[in-house]
Amino acid sequence: MEAMPQPTIAPVPEPQWREALALVFSHLEPDQQRRQLDGILSAANQQPQRLAGLFGAWRGERLAGAALAQVQAGRTAMVWPPGLAPGESPPTADGLLAAICDWLSSQGVRLAQSLLGDAATAQHDILQRHGFRRLADLLYLVSSTEEAVSVLPGCALRFVEYKPQFAGRLAAVVKQTYQDTLDCPALNGVQAIEDVLAGYRAAGVFRPQWWLIVQHERRDVGCLLLADHPQQGNVELVYMGLVPHARGRGWGLEIVRHAQWLARLAGRQHVVAAVDAANQPALRVYALAGFDVWERRAAFVRIFPL
Repeated sequence: MEAMPQPTIAPVPEPQWREALALVFSHLEPDQQRRQLDGILSAANQQPQRLAGLFGAWRGERLAGAALAQVQAGRTAMVWPPGLAPGESPPTADGLLAAICDWLSSQGVRLAQSLLGDAATAQHDILQRHGFRRLADLLYLVSSTEEAVSVLPGCALRFVEYKPQFAGRLAAVVKQTYQDTLDCPALNGVQAIEDVLAGYRAAGVFRPQWWLIVQHERRDVGCLLLADHPQQGNVELVYMGLVPHARGRGWGLEIVRHAQWLARLAGRQHVVAAVDAANQPALRVYALAGFDVWERRAAFVRIFPL
């Protein structure tokens, strides 16, 4: 029996964006798929370059498969593994993901990630064949601001709002908080701190008054970085951390409660966060602050050479 010839793989032209995205997200339930497609297409209508990394595989005029990568701030990218049309051979998925990885390398991406449910074993396998490794399991957490304090009680910490002249100071304290971190420790040192902060800043709506340097007795001991998602009524706790000598004093809980208080003042209904499932100290803090787990995903990453 003759092997099926390889399809033609190339970027997807705009008229076929929806058809290609439907293949990428064909594993989702219909309602989820529709929301995902509508959100991505709406963003692409404003910024067409967001779909420059949408690749398709054609057999003649028929679209047989598609995969998507989106370059993000801080030389990072998000990857959605290939989806194939019914009856299409598995090697087509490998060809698509190889094209995606070549394209990401050409874009100067340093770190690509893919977030998948545990049931997506076939997608796990193809990512691993193309240099991705399972970095961590992420727990997505949510808390309601209804029970957050309306008047913040006094505590030992002081929260200093970010200003442009504090850029170097913030970078220094964030870098210190990564020492001996339990949150995705394998990524420590992979990215330049400037790229890390650019990625944090691109999450949601950036509000400088919600980027905070945490002080104790006038010494910088940590940070709290929040992003606003007003359309969803959420505040995202993008990152919080304490320098090594400041840990174990209960200050992590004070920082999280400060985030909840700020969210309530802004009229947001929820605070959301993502945490490495192996980071038990952080999970205990979030549990004490009233967070619940609403989703779990496996994080796969590929690091591209400098």
